[in-house]
Parts: sequence; structure tokens; C-alpha cells
Amino acid sequence: MKYFLSLTILILSYSISAQCRGFAKENCKSKLENYIPTGETANAELSPGDRYQFISTFYKGQSYRVVTCADETLGNIQFTIRNAKRQLYYDNHGDENRVFDFRVAATQQLIVSIVIPESKEEKTESEEESKKNKESIVEGCVSAMIGFRL
Repeated sequence: MKYFLSLTILILSYSISAQCRGFAKENCKSKLENYIPTGETANAELSPGDRYQFISTFYKGQSYRVVTCADETLGNIQFTIRNAKRQLYYDNHGDENRVFDFRVAATQQLIVSIVIPESKEEKTESEEESKKNKESIVEGCVSAMIGFRL
């Protein structure tokens, strides 16, 4: 029984991950336009108030495009790009711009963060009501793709 439960959880988590990968291909890839995908795609299932970060290496002299996508139910996501010292390079401030093009002067690792804003309803609820409604919180796929141009 214990093995059956473990196997079920493993299969369920894989299918959710696969759904988000499919979401990225359907919704993000076309936004890369004439940029060549690096093969790095970050996918996660997030809820309002969640944050997802990943680190990627960007090479000197290359032009890059970072594209983010999210289920419409999550609203306008915020995404930022920072260097290893946490200095801010880009912030879309939660507006609808989900594409950022830039050129790297030196090879470096950058941190891409995606933040799902909390809904206004959650902010006004008391803690007890919030706990009761946690089960009804919407989750959605969030993806980020990186492309480069020679």
C-alpha cells in the first residue's frame, strides 16, 4: 500500500510538470520569435503570493531574450532579472510586458524571478478565512524561456 501511494504521488507530480511544459511550448515559444531557444525552460505551478527563481548563465557578446508566460487566471505576473550580487537589471513592475531583450557584456549568471501577485481578496480576508479558503486558491502554470541570437 505504501508503495502504491508513493507511485501515485510520483505519477501525479510528473503529469502536472508535463502539463506546464506543454503550456510553455504552446504559449511562450512563439514569443522568442527569431531568437534560438537555449533549451532552458523553467516551469512551475504557482498560486497567488508565490515566487519562483532560477539561475542561468549568459555568455559575453550574446544577445538574449527572456520570455515569461502565465495562466491568465494568475493575473499580471512580475518578473525581474538580477545579477549574482542581487543588483536589479530588469523589472517589469507587474505590467503586461513579459519579454526582455538584452546583450551581455561579460559572461555571468543571472537570477530570473517570477512573482505571482496576491489577489486583492486575499489581502482583505482575516487569517481564519484565509486558511479556510486556501483549498480554493487558483493555481496555474508559469514558464520562462530563454533564447539567444548570434
